[in-house]
Amino acid sequence: MGGKIFKYKYLTYSMGENEFIKICEKNYSKKEIDNFKKAIDLAKRYLEEEKRLSRESQTEHNFEMATILADSKISSEIITASLLYGLENKILPSEVKEFFDSDIADLVFGQIQLKNIRAQTKCVEAEILRKILLTTLKDVRIIFVKLADKLANLRTIKFLPAIKQKEIAEEVLEIYAPLANRLGLEQIRRQLEDEAFKIINPRKYQEIETFLQESKQEREKFIENFIEHIKRNLHDIKILKIKGREKQIYSIYKKLNRTSLDSQKDHFAVRIIVKNVKDCYNILGRIHESYESVQETLKDYIANPKENGYQSIHTVIKTKEGKIIEVQIRTQEMDDSSEEGSAAHWRYKKLKSDLDFEKKTGWLKNILDQPNICKNPQLIQSIKINLFGGRIFCYTPKGKTVELPERATVLDFAYHIHQEIGDKSIGGRINGAFASLKKELKNGDVVEIITNKMQRPRRDWLKFIISGKARNKIKQGIKKYENLPAPKKIPMKGQKEEDFENIVDCEEFPHANLVLAKCCCPIPPERIIGVMKTQRIFSIHSKDCSEIKKIGAKLIPVCWKETFNTPLKIKVQAKDRSGILADILNTIIRGGFIVKEAKIRPAENANAECSFIIVPRKLSEIVKLIERIKKIRGIIKVYFG
Repeated sequence: MGGKIFKYKYLTYSMGENEFIKICEKNYSKKEIDNFKKAIDLAKRYLEEEKRLSRESQTEHNFEMATILADSKISSEIITASLLYGLENKILPSEVKEFFDSDIADLVFGQIQLKNIRAQTKCVEAEILRKILLTTLKDVRIIFVKLADKLANLRTIKFLPAIKQKEIAEEVLEIYAPLANRLGLEQIRRQLEDEAFKIINPRKYQEIETFLQESKQEREKFIENFIEHIKRNLHDIKILKIKGREKQIYSIYKKLNRTSLDSQKDHFAVRIIVKNVKDCYNILGRIHESYESVQETLKDYIANPKENGYQSIHTVIKTKEGKIIEVQIRTQEMDDSSEEGSAAHWRYKKLKSDLDFEKKTGWLKNILDQPNICKNPQLIQSIKINLFGGRIFCYTPKGKTVELPERATVLDFAYHIHQEIGDKSIGGRINGAFASLKKELKNGDVVEIITNKMQRPRRDWLKFIISGKARNKIKQGIKKYENLPAPKKIPMKGQKEEDFENIVDCEEFPHANLVLAKCCCPIPPERIIGVMKTQRIFSIHSKDCSEIKKIGAKLIPVCWKETFNTPLKIKVQAKDRSGILADILNTIIRGGFIVKEAKIRPAENANAECSFIIVPRKLSEIVKLIERIKKIRGIIKVYFG
């Protein structure tokens, strides 16, 4: 190993290398490009004759990796390290440092950790995970190189036996693509998924690819017209860019279990890039004024970013022709970060890394602190949950895995095993300790269900179970055992069952259904009183409501809730004018609320009714929000829907 390092003189580059350098000239400085050239020459000296199974040289493979990273505008240190991939076993770190700083040398020699893993463990699944996770011990950026290596491998995988190809592709879909997503490398994630899917299911891949090609002209024409319409409607807002987004093949495939391929002709995607965050919300409001929004599709990742740092507003609208359009609204920096990954932040902040990025990937390092990771299958499963999120995995005493939504209870677990077990459940044991049916489960819990043949489904079970599967089975069981319809909460007008927060408390009757009266539409901080309509249903009025005296029913003390943990619907009646929805939406966002839905519809007397689903935290915040909304020009009334 080693030997005297040559004094520098650039070699002659092939056509492919010249194209690579040309790509880099658009996004990298002269000093960075000089480093790339030095790295190519150094790699050629040691790796040019080293051939891979695909018959390409190691330097050609490295060039492919570097191109993948450069296309995603990843930082120059990572690209330089990818060009030197494989050199760690040929020369010493000190020799690399003669040409590059220690930062790049650490990225190069960090790869040795990956190559030693297989010899250290026979636990295949853990080895796959550790091969990725251990790269974060010194510098998380090493993982970027590994993802590029995986993508380059997929593109030359045809030289391997078919069985081996499928194994590698499945590994990519299960581990590497979700990891790329977690790190914010959107462009690389899409490529990993499509390349792997092509190997696993070539027939379906070809079918979807053909469909996209055949419908391309029609879809492009529609998007072109839609963009022109948006530009005209939003002429007073500075829009940097509007572009149609090409559908990803693997993403379409995942939707085919709930829709047909042909229906995808009427599904489109558009991205709007603006100068600042305020314009993002202004455009959202204006779009919802002009088009029908699809219920429960508004996602505000600007106010509430994803764990990988992703920021954007997502909404889905429906045109008069019935076309469905997914709209993403974001700033230029948000778009760059989404396409290029967390490394984009480094360019904006002029840093090699930042605390935010370390925080985003800190969960990986925490996993490495666990001893004997290879011998702990539950820990391996918990790592997968960190990659996928939103789900937990628990086990029966015999080791069967049960997948459940987060916050699932012992009763959810029971119904996922079998309806009869759920119907007869009286409790459970979690890791050997007794637990009630309401007890929430955590990743890796071993759950045993305790049953009693005299037990039957209970109405109050519907109040605490989480999964839709368990809810449906409980309702079926109630009908079966009692021959009665399952109980339904009486929602406020316009609300759907269990979607929204009950904002009133009644200490005397804690289980009563409390419905806001339509005559006075009380809002906090107004004083309120309950009027008993039936034994279980109370109408909530303002204490000053003139209807109370006419009713003559029993009055019950009630109060506004102080804290909240589920969504709340707020409606606003206003004079109809352009931009009214955007003005109210901006006011809500400035108040620090997460907005899950924003709609507008015409009302009587040239008015408009705007409705918003928000996620509040405490009563004082709602009171302040109502005060702010009332100050907006043209507001007539604020009430709960």
